Amino acid sequence: MSILLSVLVALHLICWAVGLGTWVGAARTRTPNPGMAHAIAGALVLGIILAALVSVLGDPNHMKLGIKLLIGIAAAVLAYIANRRREETPSAVWFGIPLAIIVNVFVAVLV
Repeated sequence: MSILLSVLVALHLICWAVGLGTWVGAARTRTPNPGMAHAIAGALVLGIILAALVSVLGDPNHMKLGIKLLIGIAAAVLAYIANRRREETPSAVWFGIPLAIIVNVFVAVLV
């Protein structure tokens, strides 16, 4: 079971990295790539699966999981808003995407 958890954690982190990488790639033109929203949504789904598995197998930190869930939902919503608005994406939405990703990773590592 630990191998499954490790693989899911790796996929979860890769999805966050792809979401941030596609944002960096599109930062100059501010034209979002649809892959960014899909990668962030994938990270959110994998995070929910990981939280469920950790809740079944051990003693999870519910506050950490709740904070990460809220930030992940915010990142996914911002990414889909940017994907829908394209070039007319407001600055708060555009720069909120990497901020939410980075805060989510810091919460995962430091809390």
